[in-house]
Amino acid sequence: MIVKESFHIRRTLPFVWFDSLLAVGSATAAYLLIDRGGVHWLALPSLLATVMGTALAILLAFRATTAYQRWWEASTIWAQLTGQSRTLIRVARTITDAKLADPSIDPDTVHLWQRDLANRQAAWAHSLARQLRGQDPDAELARLLPADEASLVLAADNRATVLARLQSQAIFRGYAAGILTGLDNFQMETALAGLSTQQALAERMSTTPIPRPHDYVTRMFVHCYIVVFPFAAISALTSYRWLVIPSALLIALFFRMVERVGASTEEPFANRTQDVPITALATNLERDLLELVDVRERPAKPVPVDGYLW
Repeated sequence: MIVKESFHIRRTLPFVWFDSLLAVGSATAAYLLIDRGGVHWLALPSLLATVMGTALAILLAFRATTAYQRWWEASTIWAQLTGQSRTLIRVARTITDAKLADPSIDPDTVHLWQRDLANRQAAWAHSLARQLRGQDPDAELARLLPADEASLVLAADNRATVLARLQSQAIFRGYAAGILTGLDNFQMETALAGLSTQQALAERMSTTPIPRPHDYVTRMFVHCYIVVFPFAAISALTSYRWLVIPSALLIALFFRMVERVGASTEEPFANRTQDVPITALATNLERDLLELVDVRERPAKPVPVDGYLW
């Protein structure tokens, strides 16, 4: 996620160089052919540029709005994952702390169960974040899980789902050991069910892009407008017709950047500078979960690097 307020122009050049050359080439051709060469039949009605520009602006506005809605939905999904994970560990801590009054319950067993549950939930968050971005969660799993659980999870296709199963099994082991009683396990199973639902929503967001024909048609429409604009705009200039060249360049940069902004934000888990910073959010969640079970050794709080938070 971009957190800085200013940008280097050189970072935008890879996205607009083709359209800039297309605009300068088309505008130069229009100026030389129509103004200098006298080929006046190439001058299109200026109304054409107005109509096409209006239609393109509406299309790009729809594209940008749709992309932002996807980004916001992804951010909302992760916020709900964070809230439900905190609730799970908070409820588990509160319920099991009440069992410490029972002299038959070993306090060390309770505290170890709480820490294992928190570590496993933090591993689940890291695993899901890495899975959505197509990355390897080896380091986080080895750090947070016992060796046997880490090897089991790393061998799975959907690691977050296997971790959810391990969480469910740990809850029922706690019930069998007397750490949980009554309906305690069902309360936590309900929280796990909510987390599984949010995981499915995040996976759907990651694997279902905006329809490719929509993306392709938008880009082609931008290119067509860049080519047509100088030949229509030059008829509206009665003098200094060379101004059509910088005008076409500015129009091309404006429309192309709006289109690129929409394209870059429509994949919120793609590990790009514009996506939702789920790696940092997973680390913050780990810090919160470990703090809930009184673990002092926690990872450092994520900070932006060069204006980007990952």
